[in-house]
Amino acid sequence: MTIEQARLMSSLQEAPVPPRPMEPGAAGPTKRVLLVRGGVLTRFSGIGGAFYDLKNALEGGEIPGWQSAGVEEYDLGENPSGLKRLRERWFRHPARVAAHIKRLRHANEVDLVFVSDQEQAHLVPTNSEVPVVVYVHDLFHLFPEIVTLSGESVEVGEPRPGFIRRRDLRRLMKGLQRANAFICSTSAVAEVCRQHFPDTPLYQIPYAIDVERYAPPATLPAAPEALDSPACHLLVVGSHDPRKRLAFLMRVLSKLPQSVAKDVQVHHIGGDTCPHGGPSASSLAKQHGVAWHTVGSNISDEVLNAYRWHCEALLFPSGAEGFGYPTVESMAAGQPVLASDRPAHNELVPPGTPLPPEDMDAWVNAIVEVHATWSGRNGGPRQAEQALMDHVSFLAPERFNQEMSDAWSTIASS
Repeated sequence: MTIEQARLMSSLQEAPVPPRPMEPGAAGPTKRVLLVRGGVLTRFSGIGGAFYDLKNALEGGEIPGWQSAGVEEYDLGENPSGLKRLRERWFRHPARVAAHIKRLRHANEVDLVFVSDQEQAHLVPTNSEVPVVVYVHDLFHLFPEIVTLSGESVEVGEPRPGFIRRRDLRRLMKGLQRANAFICSTSAVAEVCRQHFPDTPLYQIPYAIDVERYAPPATLPAAPEALDSPACHLLVVGSHDPRKRLAFLMRVLSKLPQSVAKDVQVHHIGGDTCPHGGPSASSLAKQHGVAWHTVGSNISDEVLNAYRWHCEALLFPSGAEGFGYPTVESMAAGQPVLASDRPAHNELVPPGTPLPPEDMDAWVNAIVEVHATWSGRNGGPRQAEQALMDHVSFLAPERFNQEMSDAWSTIASS
């Protein structure tokens, strides 16, 4: 699906979504939705941020015709034991959620239950008296695969989960099978949902981002100290999960012409360690002779935006994404994006711009072009690209809120 199609489509059911129950600002009965998730996540994570924005929009009266019936979540504090986390996740929290739904239903105070993501699908109650919809961000862990790119086997999901995780995944699968409907953000995720859950109603609603939050001000704030040196600064945002393909990126950077490589400095915002036990990103960079600066992940929105505004481009070679927040956030900041032609982020960048995921020369040439643009400015600041900012304007919250309202109303009345 193209971006233009995504702008027009909010439902992937066989039958079209019925007419909107009310236009924004129109009078009508207000329905109530209970938001459900597991442990509290930081708003700076992808799923955590999506939930935070939805909760704020709902509580702020920005989703037409809907109000909050409450939030079910838990916070175990710092460093809980594995047993405590497991007991809370498998037993205590699901019991509280089911009881809360039953109380609200008997008091006629809830019309729909919204489960934040597929990793919390075990919270869908058995024989729920209230329709339950799950927001499916991706299905990597439930249906893992190994993708071969550039001769490298890239694990997407968990091909060999341990005993506890296997039991956990079975609970998630059963919960998804109990759900009344799914909502997802991209065509790539929708295709997997339809393949494995063909009978579950499905609505495609691209995420919302507050594009104004990323737009550069007329006068930029000072660049982070790490950007003080006169270099062609490039940005990488995301974890060092194998599917992010930082190893491939290191090989690309190591093949840059020396006249370019001597000027390039890469800044990595995200975890340095590999979650599957492989070498860290910084050690890979050292091995390939790449000038690499690990910023870390514990930074503010302001600092992250400063890196977007002052770095020349975002490098995003990922092999698989449910959405690809870093790409749209960089575009909203007017920052050029070099992204692989892989789902689902290839749905979001301008047509014709994704780079072949296995063509190392194409990546080298693209970075050389970025360097040439930087060099041609003779030290002058990069101007934000308005065309990129305009490109992601369809992700504005107003569109998301109305489409979510429509989907919720349809599911609640089914």
